[in-house]
Order: sequence, then structure tokens, then C-alpha cells
Amino acid sequence: MKKIFFISLLLITNNAFAGRPVIDSLLKNVKYFSIQKPSFGRDTLLINTLWELGYYAIYFREKNDKLLLDSLQRLTNRTQWQAGKGLFLINKSFYDSYVRNDFSIGLKDALKAKEILSKTNNFHALAYANLRISSIMLWNLGNEKKDKFSIAGIQAAKEMIVLGERIHDFDIQCQGYIYAANHYNFNNDSKNATQNLEKANEIISKHKVGYLTENLFYGTYGVLFSYTNQFEKALEYWEKCLKIATPQNDFYTLSSMNRLKADYYYQYAKKKDLDAALKLAQESFKYATQFGVLKFIATAQRELYIINRLKGNNAIALLYLEQFWKNNDSLSREKIQKVYADYELATKESQIQKLENLRLIKEAEGKAQELEYLKTLQVKNDSLILQKNEKVASDYQLILRESEVKKLENEKLQTEANRQKMIRNLLFISLLLGASLLGYFFKNNQKLKAKNREIEEALLKGQTIERKRVATELHDNLSAKISGVKWRLEAIQPDFRIEKQRQIYESSVNALSEIYTDVRLISHNLLPIELETKGLTVAVENLVTELNSLEKTKFSTKIIENIGRFDNRIEYELFSIILELSNNILKHSGATDALISLQKTDNQLQLLVKDNGKGFDTNKNHSGIGIKNLYSRIEALQGFLKIENTAGLQVKIQIPVIS
Repeated sequence: MKKIFFISLLLITNNAFAGRPVIDSLLKNVKYFSIQKPSFGRDTLLINTLWELGYYAIYFREKNDKLLLDSLQRLTNRTQWQAGKGLFLINKSFYDSYVRNDFSIGLKDALKAKEILSKTNNFHALAYANLRISSIMLWNLGNEKKDKFSIAGIQAAKEMIVLGERIHDFDIQCQGYIYAANHYNFNNDSKNATQNLEKANEIISKHKVGYLTENLFYGTYGVLFSYTNQFEKALEYWEKCLKIATPQNDFYTLSSMNRLKADYYYQYAKKKDLDAALKLAQESFKYATQFGVLKFIATAQRELYIINRLKGNNAIALLYLEQFWKNNDSLSREKIQKVYADYELATKESQIQKLENLRLIKEAEGKAQELEYLKTLQVKNDSLILQKNEKVASDYQLILRESEVKKLENEKLQTEANRQKMIRNLLFISLLLGASLLGYFFKNNQKLKAKNREIEEALLKGQTIERKRVATELHDNLSAKISGVKWRLEAIQPDFRIEKQRQIYESSVNALSEIYTDVRLISHNLLPIELETKGLTVAVENLVTELNSLEKTKFSTKIIENIGRFDNRIEYELFSIILELSNNILKHSGATDALISLQKTDNQLQLLVKDNGKGFDTNKNHSGIGIKNLYSRIEALQGFLKIENTAGLQVKIQIPVIS
């Protein structure tokens, strides 16, 4: 049976691969160990080499990657080597995630490998189990900043760094820093991303590292440069990555780098080049298809949809969009959430087992301590009985020598002295306790104030992030779908026999155009970028320009010069109020003219919004959501609101600000 296994292994290694240089030496090692005399030492060396060969085979999507995985499983089962079982689960996790597109099972495999390897001294393999966990978290990131997947991924990367330093493995250290930088890139934390990549660069400049480490380093640094608008540097590092990936036929890297370059040519280049972008996107799609991972194929299809739409190739764009949504549905957020749920469950089960073990240990220790205590107590009881007997004899002798009166006087004096001492001690303890309580309450009050400030800042930050997310969803998803429906309607070009049918068709197309315009306006005004970068004045002026482009009501502004910037929260709330009031004017007032005024006197900021429309009765109880929102926003800013009907509607708002 053993001979059949090793003969089949030799056949696999002779016929499995497409001549990639990076795995030639691994093939030689597998062949060498396969023909050596069987022993446990030989088998462990063969498992390590076969594991590394299988890891590269899965990464490059070699045709015999599954056969190598099965061979590794059979060999580890035969040797019953625990570290070997962990290595097999690492490759199985890689295969389930990459080839089968099942990240949930892949995560379970990686967590099981980590559990097994943490009980061995194979820190090298344990580091790769953490690498798989960090990689799976990176592939399943969501849209939220500081996503829970990213937090778990950074933790796994940090464990890799510690393990790499412990065994002096420079590849593991570098990959730990690079994976951490990838997660920080996602969170737009360029500072931490740069620090981690600089540490990786310091190691690479002094020591030789493997192909995957060097490849990952160049690609990640290029992404960081693109995030910080250093596009010349980004292109330089992406070209370095392509240079070392091309001889290896590394479909993963070739697809990624071509897609990133396509992004640059149609989005960020000073002179947009849609033809170059389309060619690069087509290359990315070709390599993604060869790579065979659904997530990469869907990403390439979305890229081709966007570029073809910009070039006016509407029919082709729609085709790629339909393919993207089909593939994207199978990668739904529900499946991704299941990955993290599996991670949390496995983590909690591991913690529960540890706590149960600790409880049993403490219970055993407690029983031993209780037995020892009973023994000690028995000895003390025996000693106490002896002491009591001796005291009885001593007291008898004392009674004979001293008079009863003197004994009573001494006892009275001693009691009084003890009482005075106890009173002094109680007074001192009371004073000390009172001073401690006062200090505690004062310190706790300061902490509560600081916590309230943090909560307010976090609330504003959360609202800002949510507005950005909703604006992105409206712009990228809903706008694209409405546009696609409109293109399809326009492409029909029916021959109507009844005039009314033609009018209904044209009104439907026009209505879709208006809806598309409204959605773009809403997505822009949810949280315009100029509000964060240039302040309230510029944001209001741009809003008025957008409103006037609708040609319904003519808006004008009256803003004092050099009004300056205010607290982010005040600017955010005032812009939201102006947006709400402007929307009401457009929908309900029937006004032809409207004015938005911003003035500042002393420590007060005054906002006036008025129109020449029909207004509304201020004596009636207006319980709508809009009016309630206005009052709640102003109350939160410690200001006041006044609504008047004078030749239209006037809303006056006054907010305290710091000069």
C-alpha cells in the first residue's frame, strides 16, 4: 500500500505542473524524499515539503491541486503527526476558499488548524494558520469603516509578526506586516499602513524573501500610494509586481494589477484614456476567468460595465452589468456574515473550553486545599485544648495570689482604654473614607463628562459614515439600475398606432430621466465633500447652484464675508436644516423666489430661510417629521427656532458659537 502511494505521488509530481520556476525546487525535494527509506523523520520532512508544494499549486490553480491535497491527507493520516494534520487543514482552508468559493468552510478549517497547531511547537505552521484567517477576513470586508472582519484580520496578522520574530522567519514577519497594512488601507488609515509597510521594507532590504512575500509587498505598497494620490509611485510598484508575476503565470496578480491600472486611466489620470482603461480591464477579466475565483470575476465584470458605459457602449455595458449582478448575488452579504458568525462561534467555543478546564483545575486545587485546611485545623484544635488546660491551672494559681478587687479594677481600666482607642480609630477611618468618596465622585464626574463628549462625537461620526454609505449606494447602484431601465425603454422604439400610447411611453421615459436626476441630486447632497473640506459657506453656495438647476424656485444667498469655519457638528446640522427647508420650499410652497442668509454677530450664528410662497398656518399643530426634526436639531445645538408668515414663510434660527 505504501509503495502504491509513493508511486502515485511521483506520477503527480512528474505531470502536475506547467513549469513555473517558483516550484521547481519543491518538486525536486518531493521526489527526493519520496524515494528515501521510510521513517517518521523522512515522513515529517515529506509532509512539510508536500504542504508547501500544495500551497503554491492551489495559489496558481494548477490542475492537480486537489490530488496533492488528497495525497497530503493520506500521508498525515498514516503518520498521525499532529502538526501534519494542522498543515493539511491550512491547505484545505486555502482550497475551500479559493477553488470552492466557500469562505465559511475555509474559515472553519483555518480555525481548526490553529487550535491543533497551538498545542505543538510548530510555530511556522501556526503562523500560516493565522495568515489564512487574516486573508479570509480581508476577502470578506464590508463597506463599514473599521469593519469587524478587519479587526479580526489585524489581530491575526499581529500574531503572525510575533511568531515570525520568535522563530526568526523573515517571510512570516513580512507577510504579517503586509496583511496588517492591507487591512489599514481598507480603513483609510494610511499612517498605520505606511508604518507596517516600512517595517516590511526594512526586512526585505536586508534579507531574501520568497516570491509570494515580494509579490504581496509591491502590490500593497502600490495600493497605499494610490490611496494617498501618489499615482506615479503606484504605477511604478504595480509594474514591479507585474514583472515578477508574469513568468509565474500568476493569474491572481495579473488580474489584480491590470484592474488597478484600469482604475487609474479612467478615474485618476490627468488625461483620461478610456481606450487604455478598456484594454487593461479586458486583460483583468481574462486572467480572472483563468484564475476561476468568483469574487475576482465579478469585480472584473463590474469594471468592464463602468468603462463601456463611459465609452457609450451601452449594450455591452448592460451585458456585463447583468453578469456582475448574477455573480454578486452568489457572494451576498448574508454569506459573508456567516463567515464571521462561524469565526465568533469557534472563538467563543475555544474560550468556553479553556474556562471549563480552569474551573476543573481550580476545583481540584480547592479540594486539596480543603483537605490540608482540615488537617491544620485538627492540629490547632489539639493545641488549643492543651493551652486551655494550662490556662485553667495558671488562672487558679493567679486567683490564689491576687485579690478579687484589684483584678476588677484592672479590667475596668483596660476596658475604658480599649473603648477610647476604638473611638479614635473609627473617627480616623470615617474621615479617610469620606475623603476617598469625595475624590472618587469628583474623578467619576470628570470621566462621565469626557464620555458624553466621546458619545456625541461618535454619534456625529456614525451619522456621517452612514450618509456616505447611503449616498454611495444611491449613486453606484440605484442610479445605474434606473439608467439601465431607461436605456432599454429608449432602445425599444415602438411603432404606436394610437397617439395616447405614444404619449404614455414618452412620459414614462421622461419620468425615468427626472427620477435619475433626483437620485443623483439626493446622493450628492446627503453629505457633499465640500462640507468637510471647505466648510458650510461653500457647501451652501453649491447647494443653491444645484437647486437653481431644477428651474422650479430661484434661490439666492446672503452670507457675511469671512464668516470662517465652525465646529463640524454645527456645520453638519445647519446644512441638514437648510437641505430640509429647501426641500419643503420646492415641494410645498409654490414660491418663485427664496433666500438663504447666514450672519454672525458676537457669539451668535444666525440663519434665515424665507420664500414668497403660500406658507402655512403657524397656529395649527404641525406634528410632521420635518418640523419635529428641525426642533430636535436646534435643541441639540442649544439654539432657538422661530417660524413666521410674512409675505411667505420665514424660518429664523440662532445658534451659540465660539468666536
